[in-house]
Amino acid sequence: MPVANLLDALLRGPTWVVARAEPGLGRLTESVSLATILANASPHLPMRFYTSPAAVPLARRLLSRPVQPFELGRGADPQQTLIDSAGVQRLLLAVQRIRPAAVVVDGYPMLLPLLRAVSSTRLLVMANLHDVRNPAHSRGARLLQEALHMSSDLILVSELRRGWARGRIAQVPALRIPSLIRQGIPPNRRFRGEGPTPRVVAVMGGGSRGDILLKASDRAILEALDGEVACGRLPSCSVFAGGGLGAAESGFSHLEWGADPADCLPALEQADLVVTRAGRSTLAEVLASGRRAVAVIPRSDTLRGAEQAANAAAAARLSPAVIPLPVAQLDLLPQACRRAQAAVPRSWEPGNAILLEALAAV
Repeated sequence: MPVANLLDALLRGPTWVVARAEPGLGRLTESVSLATILANASPHLPMRFYTSPAAVPLARRLLSRPVQPFELGRGADPQQTLIDSAGVQRLLLAVQRIRPAAVVVDGYPMLLPLLRAVSSTRLLVMANLHDVRNPAHSRGARLLQEALHMSSDLILVSELRRGWARGRIAQVPALRIPSLIRQGIPPNRRFRGEGPTPRVVAVMGGGSRGDILLKASDRAILEALDGEVACGRLPSCSVFAGGGLGAAESGFSHLEWGADPADCLPALEQADLVVTRAGRSTLAEVLASGRRAVAVIPRSDTLRGAEQAANAAAAARLSPAVIPLPVAQLDLLPQACRRAQAAVPRSWEPGNAILLEALAAV
């Protein structure tokens, strides 16, 4: 499909955004960022935003546009789940009837060929590069991902990088940009972090549903942090967990738990040190705000471990104040924290300010 006038369609509307926000919020935050940029550029833009039911209240707080729940469904038979999905049926009927000018899809690549079959709407898919070019994927898995993304007009790849570049993925035009972040995080703000009681925030993020090794990695990170607070090497630690892990099941009595994921944003702004899994969205917020951080690379039953290793390495190249730490080396967490606190963060600009320019140049 030709990509010409995609930006015009996005700004003219109606523009719909469909973003997965389960079990983590990374897809939601980047999609909300894109929707906010479009809304600011075109204040009267008719827009709908669809996301996972549990994330609807947060999306409504972050975005001044209508937000509706969308659920793909789940079941033992993925094919039957898709066929029986009331959410997919309603979405396809609405697209066919109303014919929005553009639909943005983030986290649901299987919807792309379905949307293409029922409408000529412009399709922009937001993707992690590891979605389509993961070196740990089998050749068959890469072919499957490419086949799904082939139905889009443009693949927008958010990365921990500087500047933007054009390219192609599976014969589809691709635009690789610095990751988008939520509004409200001060760009390139640096705290000296030299006080006697550093404010430490742990962000565990989401993860893949049913990933046992990833959940075990989360618990290992929390156990290490709990031990650091218990022995006094860390004065305290506020935890924002995802993937269903919360205070009730944790058993880590020395950690402070943030119940509302929306509170993670102001907590990050005030943090002197962030301990996090190496999720792309969290690391983008860390880099953009000049935070010092330890990025723990987890084990995973899926390909997420390889992805987060790549994220941690990319963030460390962008700023010496981000220290990668494999989960198998959590005994070195105190040293990693000291290295991060001693480092000077390097400036990094997210893709928010250049997104429209880059889209116009495709």
